[in-house]
Amino acid sequence: MKVFTLIEFHKARDFSKKINDTFEFLKQNFVPLIKSVLFIAGPPVLMGSLMMGSFIGDFLNLSQDSFNNPGSSEMVEKYFLSVNFWLQVILAMVFLIVSGVASLSAINNYIILYGEKKSSQIEVAEVWARVKETFWMYLSTMFFFGLLLVAAYIIMLVPVVIISTLSPILVFFGVMGVIVGIIYLLFGASLTFFIRAYEKTGFFEALRRSFYLVRGKWWSTFGLIFILSMIVSTMSYLFIMPWYIATIISSLHSVSTETFQEPSFNWRLLTIISFTLYYLAQMVLYSIPNVGIALQYFNLVELKEAKGLMDEIQTLGNAPDQTSKREEDY
Repeated sequence: MKVFTLIEFHKARDFSKKINDTFEFLKQNFVPLIKSVLFIAGPPVLMGSLMMGSFIGDFLNLSQDSFNNPGSSEMVEKYFLSVNFWLQVILAMVFLIVSGVASLSAINNYIILYGEKKSSQIEVAEVWARVKETFWMYLSTMFFFGLLLVAAYIIMLVPVVIISTLSPILVFFGVMGVIVGIIYLLFGASLTFFIRAYEKTGFFEALRRSFYLVRGKWWSTFGLIFILSMIVSTMSYLFIMPWYIATIISSLHSVSTETFQEPSFNWRLLTIISFTLYYLAQMVLYSIPNVGIALQYFNLVELKEAKGLMDEIQTLGNAPDQTSKREEDY
């Protein structure tokens, strides 16, 4: 039996408190949250991983054949122009995009349900119902994000092209300026997805509000997301590391032998399993920065608008809520 202590969202937090509450939230909700993500986003991840693993396996076999038969470029050209190649690439991209959108939607909707129910007893069906309502909204947000990033990149690249005619040395500083500008825009807009789901606003309104909330707190937002993302990257690479090790060992063996054709099936199977585990792990682990972003949103709203304080003032004199602490048997 454990005592459940509700994590209040609308609360000002310092940097360490945001990190601690992120992992406390994940600790409280580990089983129902992971179950929701896996059931909702798991199937497209499996399909995308299957396509990606098949593509990488074919590509490695093709690379080995080219190594054993130098000068035979027809095989390479035929592969890259084949229907099978493009079908694998397109299907892998579609399934992985769908899984990314579904995963993000599931995590954010789970967080919102937690705040509404004030409980970690959240069923997959409840999250799935919200995901169905918000999937296309998240997909369109990702699409518009991509368009705006491309547009911003082109706009910032124009001055670099102009100064390149003046001095090649200035190009380096121009490119660095473009990179810094893209990073600034990305983290300034980092709250957009959660704002769209929580406040139910349009894309441009959510984007504007994200920049408004992050203004003056850009470095703390950057630091929080960067550290949590680094944790995710480090942990997720553990799942793909065996594949890299097997690749290196196979490459070393191929140097000392005239041919290296087999085990083709075993290699393809290893590739598919490795990438499936990698993408599944990445999908689950990215709940860490997403929870951190949600807590940063509530933190900034509290700092700039004191919504939690205003809610407390409005509820003065009411009976205290007894749902913040109760026993649960999981």
